[in-house]
Parts: sequence; structure tokens; C-alpha cells
Amino acid sequence: MVQQKRSGSALGAVVARAADRLPGGRGDAVVAAAIAAKAAVLGRPMASAAVVSSNGAGVEERRLPFVSPGVRIGAPLPPRVPFDGEWRSPSVSGTTDIASIYELGEGRHVSYGPDLIDELNAEYASKPIVPRPPDYSAGTLDASARRRLEWVHNMVDVRDKRLLEIGCGNGFEVWSAAHNFGADSVGVDVQQYKHWDELRGPRVDLRLVDLSTDNPFEPRSFDRIMSFTVWEHVAHPYALLEQAYKLLKPGGLMFLRANLFFGPQASHRYREIFFPWPHLLFSDEAVRAWDERHGRSPIGHYWINRLSWHHYQTYFAQLGFVLRHVKYDRVAIDEPFYTRFEHVLGQYPRWDLQTDYFTAVIQRPRRPKNRPSPAAS
Repeated sequence: MVQQKRSGSALGAVVARAADRLPGGRGDAVVAAAIAAKAAVLGRPMASAAVVSSNGAGVEERRLPFVSPGVRIGAPLPPRVPFDGEWRSPSVSGTTDIASIYELGEGRHVSYGPDLIDELNAEYASKPIVPRPPDYSAGTLDASARRRLEWVHNMVDVRDKRLLEIGCGNGFEVWSAAHNFGADSVGVDVQQYKHWDELRGPRVDLRLVDLSTDNPFEPRSFDRIMSFTVWEHVAHPYALLEQAYKLLKPGGLMFLRANLFFGPQASHRYREIFFPWPHLLFSDEAVRAWDERHGRSPIGHYWINRLSWHHYQTYFAQLGFVLRHVKYDRVAIDEPFYTRFEHVLGQYPRWDLQTDYFTAVIQRPRRPKNRPSPAAS
């Protein structure tokens, strides 16, 4: 069941009851207008209206239709009175012992090696964190493209739009968008795939380019942008988001799905390493040594940036995007495993440790807004 939280006084309750009688979508608009009017009259920052729901499958969803980008500045700080008196210092004798509730011990400094990877892998062979890794055969790629395109279309409507996919990979989604939804489709990637020459056509453009450093497109060229599990591999994620903002037309929408660094699957080695968070427990050198022990090329951890959801949310706000929808793919923490390695895993927020992916829809506003200074990528 969806629970909707709206702030306000008795007048707000009246507005909310009236809004609930309107068709879907219009009620939220009425509430947003009422909140904005109240904020304007009282001179206070506008509260956000949020809808929180759960589908019962470990997925937490938040639709945030009225989140405004940027940092809100409230009332000025109180005036500061300079200190001009005589400074007083405490008088203590000897030294005091240091006591702590937490006994983390020296385990947090331990460097784990290949032997422990083998031990944990044996324990988790019957319960791997990814029971069915993705299959990249041609038939599966086509089915995956259909599933993804229908997902994106249901979220942002790509029919007859000018569409860009960032990190298009094999190009199947770009081709499908053109041939099944009538979209004028462009895909870009930092490596070229063997199918591209066969897939290119009048409405299918596939290019080898890194938009974060070399953007060949005119500003405001696209109605829609989409990207699937690519941003975690991007070396300059803020710069690439900035280019995406520039490429969207005012009012344009971007569908973005990405893997978060602190999630259980983020090492991308789940085909061979079956237990959670190996990238947080083992150094790249240890995993390379383990690869060599088992006769594989020393891959180590796949290269991924270290962005958390907080980074993405901050970047969206700094660039001026409006966050229209976000959903998190979350899993329950394996408590015995967590307890065993709490001296390491306890350094990270539990919310981040159990959040693998997010799916967001962000929008370039129709009217430009003043933006804070850009952050480093």
C-alpha cells in the first residue's frame, strides 16, 4: 500500500482531501501548488511532497515529483559577538585511561589473502550472491533489450523521441528503440562492439566516443537519455552527468540505473567470487593472487568508481537536475557474515551495504535555475 505524507496545517488537510478526489497526478499538483503558496506567504523554504512505497520484494521506491535542486539557505545565522575576555583553562592532574564502548581490536588492520577467499567461496558455493549471472548470448541480448526498452518507455516515454543511450554496449537497445518505438536513436560507448556495423541504419547511430571529454553533439539535442549499469565504470561521473544535462532539451528526462560501490555485488566478480562485499574485504593484489592460484588471468576487482547514492544525489542537485523518481534494489544483510567481519564492514553505513542498485529518473527543468559551483568529478 502506498503511504503518502503531506505536511501542512488544517488548511493543508482540506487541500489534501480535495486533491485525493482528483484523477491520478493532478492531486499531487494541487498539493504542490498549495505548499508553494504557503511557502511564499510565510517566507519559508518549500517542503517536498514524497510518496514512499514497497513492493514486498526488498525494493524501496520513492517518487519525488517536487524536489527542487540545489541547497536551500534558511534564515541568516545569529550575529557573532567577538570574545574579548580572559581565557580560562581546566586544571587536571595526571593522565586518564581511555574507555570505549566498542572493542574493534586490531582486526581492522588485517590484510586478508587468497586462502580466506577460498575458504569463503567454499562456504558460499551453494548460496552465491548472484545465483544466475547475466547471459550475453545473442538471443538473450535481444530479450534483454526488449525488457529494458519497455521498462524505460513505461517510465519516460521514448516513442518518436530523439533518444541517446550512454554506454550502449552491443547496441541492441538503440536499434530496438528505433525499430519498435520510432525513436531517432543514438548510442555512444568507449569501446566498439562487433554488431555495430550490422545495426547502424537511417535512425540508428552508434559512435565510439567519451562524452565526458569529447562531446560531438549540439546542446539540447535530445528529448530522452538512458543508461544501464554504466555510470559505476565512468572515470569522470560528474563531468559526464554535466554533459548529459547540456544535451537534454529543457523538460527532457534521463533514465539512469547504476550499481552503488558499497553494495554486495559491486566488485563485479560474482561469477567466480560467491560471497558479498569482496571489494571491501580484500585488496586488489589479494584477488589477483587468487586469480593466478586458480589459473586465471589476474583480473583483480573490476574497475569501478566509489560513488554512493549520496554522491549521485548531490551531483544531481549541483547540476540543476530535478529528481523525479528513485528506486533502490536492496538485499538483507547476511548478519553472521557481517558480524564475522564487522571490524571492516562496520566502517560503512548499513544502508549502503545492503543497497546494490538505484534506478532514477531525472529531469532538466524547463526554466534554468541558478546552480551552485560545480563539484570536482
